[in-house]
Amino acid sequence: MQSLPLPIFPIDSKPCGLTYSEWSTKWWQWLLSIPKSNNPAFDSTGTYANVNQNDPNVFFLCQTIESVASVPNRTITLPANRSIFMPIINWISTLHKDGETDREMIAIAKERMDVVANLEVTINGTTIKEGLEKYRARSPFFDIILPEDNIVEVPAGPTRCVSDGYWIFLEPLKKDTKLSSFSSCSSGVTKIRVSYDLNIL
Repeated sequence: MQSLPLPIFPIDSKPCGLTYSEWSTKWWQWLLSIPKSNNPAFDSTGTYANVNQNDPNVFFLCQTIESVASVPNRTITLPANRSIFMPIINWISTLHKDGETDREMIAIAKERMDVVANLEVTINGTTIKEGLEKYRARSPFFDIILPEDNIVEVPAGPTRCVSDGYWIFLEPLKKDTKLSSFSSCSSGVTKIRVSYDLNIL
């Protein structure tokens, strides 16, 4: 598959040894493990971006939550030569909240992502809108123990999940980078946007 004209790993590649689908599982395990009180998805400035960032090669960034009114403008400092993995837009289905069977959870996630439109990524002033629809990946099913005050607002404890979404995986960063993304549902009612200033040490 042809790469996008930006430093993004192809969707059919295995950056750092894993597929996009496998990385999406790791990303959700990271985000879901953090209580809402210091969760990066609810952070407008980047204060909590470094919470639980334990992979030496990959740094996870996140979008915002659908109900958040203002566009987050986050400033983050991170070591050089770390790749960035983040969603443009995504969905997580959890057992009981989004279905009672694996098939039902997959169907909900697929339905949410099937209506996505207007995908857009800008890196250091270069904007791309074409080709991002190919960067869709569904995770395998995975289990996680949710904390109290979790971001999916279900009872704390073990649960089963599956996700679907559109992702980008940036090649290792060597200099300061300005990154933003946007997406919406096809009706335009749901809009997801975020902006990052990434300061590289």
